[in-house]
Amino acid sequence: MIRRTDLYRWACSALLVGGMLVAGPSSLLAQDLPQAAQAPQLIFSTFLGGSTACADCSDVRTWGLNAASDAKGNTYLTGGTKVSDLPVLNAWQNTPAANSRLSAFVAKYDPEGHLLWCTYLGGNGDNMGIGVAVMPDGGVAVAGMTEADGSEPFPTLHAFQDHNSGLTDYFVTVFDADGDARYSTYLGGSAVDGESDPFSDDNTNGNNIAADRHGLVYVTGFTQSAGIGGIKFPVTPNALQNDMWGSSDAFLTILDPSKSGADSLVYSSFLGGHGDEKGHSVAVNNGGGKVTVVGYTNSTDFPTTANGYRPQPPPHGWHSNGFVAQVKSSKPGKASSRYAMRYCTYLGGDSDNSRDDIYGVVMDAKGIILATGRTVSADFPMTKNGPSIYDSAPFLIYGQSNDQPFLVKIDPSLKGKASLVYATFLGGGGFCSGAAVDAKGRAWVAGEETAEGMEFVPQNHPIESPQLFPYTPDALIPSYQGAMDGILMETSTKGSKLKYSTYLGGTGNDRAYGVAVDAKGNVVVTGLTSSEDFPLKNPAQTWPGGQQNAFVARFSSAGS
Repeated sequence: MIRRTDLYRWACSALLVGGMLVAGPSSLLAQDLPQAAQAPQLIFSTFLGGSTACADCSDVRTWGLNAASDAKGNTYLTGGTKVSDLPVLNAWQNTPAANSRLSAFVAKYDPEGHLLWCTYLGGNGDNMGIGVAVMPDGGVAVAGMTEADGSEPFPTLHAFQDHNSGLTDYFVTVFDADGDARYSTYLGGSAVDGESDPFSDDNTNGNNIAADRHGLVYVTGFTQSAGIGGIKFPVTPNALQNDMWGSSDAFLTILDPSKSGADSLVYSSFLGGHGDEKGHSVAVNNGGGKVTVVGYTNSTDFPTTANGYRPQPPPHGWHSNGFVAQVKSSKPGKASSRYAMRYCTYLGGDSDNSRDDIYGVVMDAKGIILATGRTVSADFPMTKNGPSIYDSAPFLIYGQSNDQPFLVKIDPSLKGKASLVYATFLGGGGFCSGAAVDAKGRAWVAGEETAEGMEFVPQNHPIESPQLFPYTPDALIPSYQGAMDGILMETSTKGSKLKYSTYLGGTGNDRAYGVAVDAKGNVVVTGLTSSEDFPLKNPAQTWPGGQQNAFVARFSSAGS
C-alpha cells in the first residue's frame, strides 16, 4: 500500500525548467493527493513573485505577510518584493519606484485563484506591506512601513500626512474593489516608527490593521517618536495616553478614509509603560465600539486594568510578557467619542526568565478575544484540566528550548482569572503569528515550525505538550519537509481539541504568516517559500524563479 506521505514526497520530486513542470511521476500536484472527506480541501495554491531583481535590489525575493478574505470569497494579499517583474495586472503602480530597494505589493484573487489585480506600492528606499483588512464596500485597506522621502515619496492621496516625518513611517492605503487607490497617507513622527529593523521577511508582526462596518480603519504598531527635539507621533486630544512613557510604545490610530487631510484622523494614542512596547495586531468588532490591541511589553507599569487576568507584571527578572488591551469607544467614528480602557492585562509567565509575545488577534461575533503567539515560559498561564489541547510544557526554558505556540481565548466581560476562557499550548518548536475565527467560534492559526511531526491523538488531562509538531491524520502534508515549514492549525470551539493540523511547505524554507476566514468558513493563508516543490493547485503562477516567493493558499471549510 502506498502511504499518503510517500505519495506526497513522490509528487514533490518535480523538476521545474523555465518555470514549467517537467512531465513524469514528478508532475503530480496537490489536487492528486487523497483527502479525508471531512478535511479542509485545497481550492487553490499559487506562488507570487518574479525572477528579476529591481534596479537597486540586492537579491530576488518576494514574501507575503498577511491575507484577508471578503464576503464574496476574494482573497487579498500584501507583503514585500525585491523584483521588478511581478505579474502586475490592472495596477495602480505598475513598476517599483525609482531608487527603491524593496516595494510593498497588493494583490487580489477571485475564489478560484484567478488574479484580478496586482500592484506595486511604494516610493524610494524600503517599503513593505504588513497588514490587510477588507473594507465594507468591497475595497481593501493596507498598512505597512516606508522610508520613502521627498525625492521619490510614497504615493499619497487625500492624506492626513503627506510626507515622511522621520527615519521610517507607517503608511495606510485604501483601495476600492477594482484596485484604484482612494486614500493613502504616511503615519509617524521624526524618529523610528515600525521597529529598528522593520524591513525583514523574518516577520515579527501580526495583522496590524482592521476595519469596521462604517469603513473606519484601525492601525497599531511601534513608535519611538516621543517628540523630544522632533516631531511627535500624531495623537488626538481625546487620546487615552498623550505622551510616550518609555523608549518605545505601542499605539492605536483610527482613520476615516472617506475624509481628507486632518479630518481623516479620528483617534490616535500611545499605549505603553516606561519600558518598551510594540503593538503587533489589532481587531475591531463590526460596529467599531470595541477595539483590541495585542503585542509585547517589558514595562513594569503597563497601563493594565483591575479586571485584567493579571494586572501585575512578573515580580522580577523577566524578559517580556504579551499584553491584551481592549478599548471601548462611546461613539465610533465621531469626534465627540469618548475612549476608555475596558480591559487590559499582562499575559505570560510569572517566573524570572519569562519571555512571551502575542502576535495575532481576532474577535468573534460576541466580542470575545482569541490570540496567538509564542512563549518559552513553562508557567505560561493554562486552564488546567481543560479546556485545552495541551496544558503543560515543563521543557520550556529561556535560552535553552525552542519557542512553543499558544492559543488563548479571553472574555473581557469577566474579571480576573475568570476572563481566561481557555489557554492551550499547540505543540512543536515554532510559533504562530496569524489568527482567525469562523462563525462557529473555531480558531485557525498559522505560523512556522522547525520540528519533526507526530500524529495528534486526543488524551485525558493533564497533557504535556509534545516537542514534536502534532499533525492530524487528514493533514495535507503530514511530515516535516524542509529546514523550516509553514503550519496551519484549527481548534475546536471550546479549545479542547485539535480539529485539523498540517505542515505547509516543500523541501526548502517555508513560513506561514497570515490567515483569514471568510463568511462561509473557507480559509486563506499566506507566507513565503523557497521551495519549488511547494504544493500547488490551480496556480495563477508557477515557480517564477528567484530565491524566494510569496505563496497564498485557500482551503474549503472543514466538516462539522
